[in-house]
Amino acid sequence: MAWVLLIPLLPALTFAVMAPMSRRARTTWRWLPLAAMSVSLVLSLLAFARVWPGGSQTPTFHATTVLARLGGVPLSVGIQLDPVSVMMLLVVTIVGVCVQVYSLGYMHRDERQGWYFAVLALFSAAMLLLVLADDFLLLYMSWEVMGLCSYLLIGFWHEQEAPRLAAIKAFLTTRVGDVGFAIGLAVMWASARTFDFSVVLHGFPFGTAIATMIALGLLFGAMGKSAQVPLHVWLPDAMAGPTPASALIHAATMVAAGVYLVARSLPIFEQAAPWVLEAVLVIGILTALTGGVLALVQYDIKKILAYSTISQLGYMFIVLGAGAEGAALFHLMTHAFFKSLLFLGAGVIIHATHTQDIREMGGLRRAMPWTTATFLVGALALSGVYPFSGFWSKDDILTTLWTSGHLVAFWFALGVAALTAFYMTRLCVRVFGDNACSLAREGHNEMLAPMALLAAITAVVGFSSQTFAHFLLGETQAPLNLTIALTGTAFALGGIALGVWVYLFHGVDTDRLKVRVPYVYAALQHKLYFDLVYDRVFVGGFRSLSAWLAGFDRTVIDGAVNGAAQLWSATATTLWRGDVTLIDGAVNGVGALVRGAGARAREIETGRLQTYQRLALAVLLLLLVLSVVLLRGA
Repeated sequence: MAWVLLIPLLPALTFAVMAPMSRRARTTWRWLPLAAMSVSLVLSLLAFARVWPGGSQTPTFHATTVLARLGGVPLSVGIQLDPVSVMMLLVVTIVGVCVQVYSLGYMHRDERQGWYFAVLALFSAAMLLLVLADDFLLLYMSWEVMGLCSYLLIGFWHEQEAPRLAAIKAFLTTRVGDVGFAIGLAVMWASARTFDFSVVLHGFPFGTAIATMIALGLLFGAMGKSAQVPLHVWLPDAMAGPTPASALIHAATMVAAGVYLVARSLPIFEQAAPWVLEAVLVIGILTALTGGVLALVQYDIKKILAYSTISQLGYMFIVLGAGAEGAALFHLMTHAFFKSLLFLGAGVIIHATHTQDIREMGGLRRAMPWTTATFLVGALALSGVYPFSGFWSKDDILTTLWTSGHLVAFWFALGVAALTAFYMTRLCVRVFGDNACSLAREGHNEMLAPMALLAAITAVVGFSSQTFAHFLLGETQAPLNLTIALTGTAFALGGIALGVWVYLFHGVDTDRLKVRVPYVYAALQHKLYFDLVYDRVFVGGFRSLSAWLAGFDRTVIDGAVNGAAQLWSATATTLWRGDVTLIDGAVNGVGALVRGAGARAREIETGRLQTYQRLALAVLLLLLVLSVVLLRGA
């Protein structure tokens, strides 16, 4: 089964081939990533057939290699094939192929579309490798490649300021979580001397304190990638990137990675202190509520879906906090399909109306019937309406919370379900239900076909809930709890009915309501002040610290350096002047004396015999006088 390696390798090789090409060549070969992802999808289906019927945690395929030795201990990475990884492979490859096909129509006029497809291929390869990893080291390496690709895709239109800033914000915010992830892995290595799942996830005796430190590090990393409060602020701004990339990043890959990490690491969380899982549950509740409430006041169609994604990720964290890996992964799968469908539908709508503001849309059900139908399937699934997939996965979550005794979380989850149905009804009424005339036209066939496929999957995949539970964990899921199912449906239909009454029949004057509760509306408009606080505390604090350090550098560091330079310059000037005056003066003086003596001596050379006789006599007399003086002294 060495062909399993080809599943992430083919998209990665596609990037390696396309990256050095010219812009024109990349555009010509833009179909290559689609071909690679299609082959990866076929191989994923073969892998699914090899693992079926599942029910066992023992990997069907396992391959590993040693990268290095640290203190004599092998540092290895490898891949494995088990039911969880196969499920994630199918999700990523199906959504990835749909997004690639859709992008052929959506990006066909962009000059840099070749680079977009290349990065999309690398992004998919990183996620595929992440879910195949059999150790935390390879998982972390893939995790970081995904972070880089998300930066490149969010900031794809870097000529504009908003995508540039959004890319930087996403990169830095997720890096904050990644620091915690790295610390958790460092503690894991120090304790177990390995990152291998087969060791650290199957009974390794970490101890409560060590397991708590590792679990908190992994949780912090997951909070960054999966946009959990308070690290959720990057995801709405990430909508500045191309819409198909948003569908992949925010439905099936990057944001799902955090949920996948916690689900995989649940045995470590169970070894940790009990309050760690409770913290996961509380974070999930806060995130689900925050995302749902903020979606109520958005007018950008992509930001509504972004906050909805935040809310649904919170749903998954709630049930992970209850210790139910299967329910979380089932909702991850259904959410990937219907949320990618909604994002692709939003892309068609934006493409047709040339706006993202739902207040400037309306009446699109007449002009865009196929988009309307498929988008409504995704909206009903997100709202948890029977028989669509969201109903089954949310019912699974609600049942898990009820039977495990997490009653407070159960009622919060019901409230979020009603809230979700309400804001999705608001969105659909604004876009499709008004009587405004629209000149928009239906999207290209290559954009509609992936949406139709995702809508079909969304309509039927929910019925596989019991099969999914057995395949993934070997569990026999209890039959549908009719009371909980009816309660969840009632809350969802209540949210839809309230939305129809408020926005279709104008039962509430929303403009007057905003005036009556100005502080509440202002808080929602300012995103509950998360961005404002971060801007004032962290960004403003960083700028103030940078300004102070710059001043300190100018006055103290540069002052000391410049003072030393000036002192050295003055010393050198003084030494130079001393050298010129004393040393050079003495040397030059001796030279002048010699020249003067020579000049005087030349005057003796007159060429007259009488002069020489007088000179010789004078010297003789001088010698006689000197001899007499010396003899008398002796």
